[in-house]
Amino acid sequence: MSIIKTHQITLQGGADSNIVLRPLCDDHLPYLYKWCADPEVLYWTEGGPADKELSYGPETVHQIYGTVSQNAICFLIEVDGIPIGECWLQKMNLPEVRAMYPEGTDVRRIDICIGEKAYWGRGIGTACVSMLIDLAFQSENVDVLHCICEDYNVRSVRMWEKLGFSRVLAKPLPETHKGRYECHYRLTIDLRQTGDNRAPDRPAEHRSCGSRNPSEQNRGT
Repeated sequence: MSIIKTHQITLQGGADSNIVLRPLCDDHLPYLYKWCADPEVLYWTEGGPADKELSYGPETVHQIYGTVSQNAICFLIEVDGIPIGECWLQKMNLPEVRAMYPEGTDVRRIDICIGEKAYWGRGIGTACVSMLIDLAFQSENVDVLHCICEDYNVRSVRMWEKLGFSRVLAKPLPETHKGRYECHYRLTIDLRQTGDNRAPDRPAEHRSCGSRNPSEQNRGT
C-alpha cells in the first residue's frame, strides 16, 4: 500500500517555465527523508520552540506525508529537472481556523519547503505558491486561502504579502518559541483584485499554531 496519496496534476511555471510541480508519490520519499532530517531546513519550515537540532526520521516522514496527502494536493518541486523541495494545497485541517469563516466555506492552506539550501533566496518559493494560488482559485474553486507562519521567518512573511495576502491575525507566542507572533494570512479570489483582505468579523480567539508533524496540527510555512 502506498504511503503518499498521489494525483494526476502537473503544473509548470517560473520566468523561463523551468519550475515544474509534479505529483508527489512514494518514489520521492528519499528526497523527503533527506530534507526532513536536516535541522537547518526544519528550523525554517517548523514553528514552535527554538530547537536547532530538530530532525525527523522515516517513520515521522511517513506519518506527515501519509496524513497530509489524504486531504491535500501534494507536489514535488523541480527546477531545471532537479528536485529541490515540496509543496501542497491542503483542505484546512485546523478547527480554530475553520471557525473563523462561515460554515460551508472552502478554506485551504498552502505549505512549502525548499529542501535544497542552494536554491534558497531565488524567488522559487514565491513562484511555486503563485502556481498553487492559480490552482486553488481557477481549478479547485477555493473560497479562501488561509496560510500561517511565524514572524521570525521574514522570507515567508514577505512572500505572503508580495502575493497579495493580508495579515488577519497575529497571535503572541511563548518566549521559548523562535518567533514572537504566529501570523495568519488570508487571500480570496474576489478580493485578490481589490486588495481588500480584511479579517472576517469573527471572534479573535479562533487561532492556532502550525507544524509539519500531524501530532502538532501539521506544519506552518
